[in-house]
Amino acid sequence: MRHTITFAALLAAGLALTGCAQAGPAGPASATATTAADPTTAPSPSPTSSEDADVDDDTATVPTSCTDLVTPGRWDEEFASAPLNDPSVVGDPIAIPKSSFTPALQGDGKRLYCVWREPQADISYLSIAVDAVDPAAARDALEQLSAKGYDCGDESDGYLCQKVSKNSQYPVTDGDTYFTRGDIGIRIQQSNIETTDLLDDVVAHVFTP
Repeated sequence: MRHTITFAALLAAGLALTGCAQAGPAGPASATATTAADPTTAPSPSPTSSEDADVDDDTATVPTSCTDLVTPGRWDEEFASAPLNDPSVVGDPIAIPKSSFTPALQGDGKRLYCVWREPQADISYLSIAVDAVDPAAARDALEQLSAKGYDCGDESDGYLCQKVSKNSQYPVTDGDTYFTRGDIGIRIQQSNIETTDLLDDVVAHVFTP
């Protein structure tokens, strides 16, 4: 089942890949991290179709670098030309925010957290988190998001939840997308940034046939 959502472009943000951060073994996630800004278009939830990907044949890994999450140059006009994990934005050391995946994190699992945001931006930003999770716990956690206004369902041999809403402070759109398959959890948050098929691209770099 494919969930396709079209978002009105409120602002096209230009940005550049300059760094990334990876956390070590997954301990309790910090609640302090960048706050959601506003995506003009949340990542279109359409990872590789189930016809094209067999989860049993996939090798899923948490990438070692943020630059390994997306296709180089593809997202420069949308977000990837902005500073990546600027300490003034994410802290030093990086404070990874809690999410619905937090209760499902593997105790010794790898984590990768990436934020593209201009330090002077009031709202516009995009973040991608990839975590090693317990499959059953991650699925259970996401199934509870339907009660919180997320559009959820089976997608590409995994489970997808997405919520698009108006920012409470600025006249822009926020997007929050969760996807889990096997022992991998992916979360994309964005504000005032438009993307199309971003989740497809991330999934293609995390799951290798």
